[in-house]
Amino acid sequence: MALKYDVEADWTLLTACNYRCAYCFYSPGKLSVPLQAHASAKQWAEGFDATGRTWLIHMTGGEPTIYPGFVDLCRNLSRNHFLSFNTNLAGNCCEAFAETIDPQRVSFIHAALHYEEREKRNSFDLFVRRAIDLRFRGFNVMLTMVMTPDIIRLYPEISARLASHGLPCIPKIMRGRNWNGKNYPDAYADEEKVFFLRYLADAAQAYEPLISAMDEPPTVDFFADGRFIDEIPSYLGKRCGSGSKFVWIDPIGVVRRCVYGSNLGNILKKNVKLLSAPAPCMGSGCHYFCEKYTSAAYVGRQPLSSITINRLISFLRGKSRTANHQLS
Repeated sequence: MALKYDVEADWTLLTACNYRCAYCFYSPGKLSVPLQAHASAKQWAEGFDATGRTWLIHMTGGEPTIYPGFVDLCRNLSRNHFLSFNTNLAGNCCEAFAETIDPQRVSFIHAALHYEEREKRNSFDLFVRRAIDLRFRGFNVMLTMVMTPDIIRLYPEISARLASHGLPCIPKIMRGRNWNGKNYPDAYADEEKVFFLRYLADAAQAYEPLISAMDEPPTVDFFADGRFIDEIPSYLGKRCGSGSKFVWIDPIGVVRRCVYGSNLGNILKKNVKLLSAPAPCMGSGCHYFCEKYTSAAYVGRQPLSSITINRLISFLRGKSRTANHQLS
């Protein structure tokens, strides 16, 4: 089934999470908010349907798989819309999701391996089993690990364990002032950047068959992180398709251009009014969505020629060699 949609949403389904990763940008208070479904699965689906548009709904948190009735929510939403989501694969509903939801209605699943949390719970093998099950059933599963300085050192060992099960891993940059008081990615040492770029190029090559077979690459483009290893750019003032082709949604259904954008209504109140055209960025949010919706394809100019995964691999390997040369 072709992935055809009118609007993409980054939906913070909840802030609660069953993990306490040291690099998480949410406060302990937000991570501990009691679980609550602000509407039934049917009401949420009716709210999206009432817009008269087909949505690609990217669900994040917190941890979506601990949301009350997550599978039922996905079942209702996926009748008329497409899904993607971030997850640590720790929720008890993971098996039921794999058995119930049509993979043709799911663009991709971002399965994040939080290694230290998994080791604390002795649940690395459970993560592997669930990832394998999802891939076996036809879901596009992309595994990542956040690259703390400790994980950069352990990455070859951990990624080899995953690869032995046919699960390639993608290194993911750490963002924000959330590791020993340092601001990342700025705080990465030169040697750490060299290793990161090398690992990322290997991951891009391993995922080339999957990406090439998809209708479109995931909006959450982890392989673009090679361009952001030195700093995350500002998009302030750039023309952006957010508000018309993309929105951010909070746990109670409030719709905004992005996290910092103007209020465009509420899904549950069925009063969403999207913008009719691109508008200047008023405050950068997640750089993955910023990159996509400030690109030529979404701001009314002629689309740029696409960058193939092979060209991206060449770029990453070239940048890694340059960084390594400068280091030596």
